[in-house]
Amino acid sequence: MKPTLHFIVGSIFLASIIAAGGCGQSNTRGPMVDSSGKHLGNWIIAHRSAFRQSSGQCQDCHGADLRGGITRIDCFNQQGLGMCHANGHGPRFITHPLPFKSPALHGPPAKQDLTECQGCHGETGGPGSNPRFNVVIGTLAAGCESPGCHQPKMAHPKPWLNHENAGNITNACTLCHGSNFNGGSGPACSACHSSLQAGKAPTLGECVSCHSAPPDGTTPPNRALSHPPHAALPEVQNNCVVCHMGGGLGTPPHKIFGNLTTAILPVYDAKTGPAAFDKAARTCSNVRCHGGVLTPSWGGAIDVQTQCGMCHVPGTSQYNSYFSGAHQKHVFDKGIGCTACHDPAKLTTQLHFGSLSSAGFSQPPAATVQSNLNYVPLDRSCSPVCHSTRFWLP
Repeated sequence: MKPTLHFIVGSIFLASIIAAGGCGQSNTRGPMVDSSGKHLGNWIIAHRSAFRQSSGQCQDCHGADLRGGITRIDCFNQQGLGMCHANGHGPRFITHPLPFKSPALHGPPAKQDLTECQGCHGETGGPGSNPRFNVVIGTLAAGCESPGCHQPKMAHPKPWLNHENAGNITNACTLCHGSNFNGGSGPACSACHSSLQAGKAPTLGECVSCHSAPPDGTTPPNRALSHPPHAALPEVQNNCVVCHMGGGLGTPPHKIFGNLTTAILPVYDAKTGPAAFDKAARTCSNVRCHGGVLTPSWGGAIDVQTQCGMCHVPGTSQYNSYFSGAHQKHVFDKGIGCTACHDPAKLTTQLHFGSLSSAGFSQPPAATVQSNLNYVPLDRSCSPVCHSTRFWLP
């Protein structure tokens, strides 16, 4: 006697229930199910961790390919059996914890290798492919580009001023900014790093991607102005912190053009007070290097051969004031200029500007006296043509 169709279908259903029950009872590898063969109530959340720990426990009942097995439940959802693994993919090993929404969580791995995210969340493609990260994620119809998340073709916030911590730029930045960093859906790096060499990525610590060291051009951020003469001073030597204390590479003020902090190290404060910078007038005051005298506007110049009074003033108000001996008689009473007695040719950068942070002189003023004055340091006497031998008054 041949079995009827109803008997066959009923037998298959009964076998499925018995087998499914065995998955959770007889088979110690399998997850627990209730008396009807269904997973426990929290299984929608719990099965993620269970699958990562041992995918075999799912295959025992849902089949080696997870397309049904004895349960007839297709994890790929191709048969429309409830909202399980929708959108055409089945269970897979998730490389990160869930949920993974917080930038503090998914940000660091993405910066290390954005191509790792492409496999599940974006279009495939290497450098210059300008991928979209819009693959559906759960209820997020546009994936990473859903409202409240990332903008289209934008894997990071905008603006992103701390992008020097981008990480693996070859597998992250090049996807949108071009294989040679020459632009794509994102701008070329040279749009901001105006002195960047073609095909080269900006490197943390290399100032020359934005300006020369020191700046030597005519447009921001590479405007020379008074940078070269200051950078050449023995105590500076391109040490930008001397005048840009708190505004070094990586600090917030250094990431926005025109807003770089100008703050002079306290060791260069004048005798009369702390050094200060007037941004509107672009002048410095109370700087020991300039004898506490108000400086010319940034970009101006001082002729150190002839304009001694731009830094040296009479009296004792500053460390480099001239007040000894017969300065009053020579400079003020007679109107004799500084260079009549002091030889500009003897003013060397290494000595004349060698100890700007110190109250002393690297080059004693007496060492610059004109040779034709026959100056004798021992008794501080001279015998110039203007008068007979005189002793410099104490």
